[in-house]
Amino acid sequence: MRIGELARAGDCPAETIRYYEKIGLLPQAVRLANGYRSYDDSHRKWLQFILRSKELGFSQDEVRRLTDVAHQRRPACADVYELLQRHLTDVRKRVQALKRMERALVRLKTRCQNGTLHDCPVIDELMR
Repeated sequence: MRIGELARAGDCPAETIRYYEKIGLLPQAVRLANGYRSYDDSHRKWLQFILRSKELGFSQDEVRRLTDVAHQRRPACADVYELLQRHLTDVRKRVQALKRMERALVRLKTRCQNGTLHDCPVIDELMR
């Protein structure tokens, strides 16, 4: 298949596919005599693997580690588990930070009184 077909199959831009190839996350496509890239079903599977990993919030380095493990003849589940555990801890920290941010925004919004005040208390608060 050509890059446009792979892009549609992965529901991502062709430029994303080129980028993943360039940085080595996605195996290089075969180049046809006319210069076009040619992809097969294994490329589609790896692209899905990468995109799903990114949807779960894994960083590019983490996705690379996951693909490295997945390329092993006998993938080590313990390696994936450790990576997953670290990522889950990080996600939980970010969720807590987002909850703190939400509480702060709600507090600021209540000070605003629906925008009916002459001076903006939110601006005053942020300027402190």
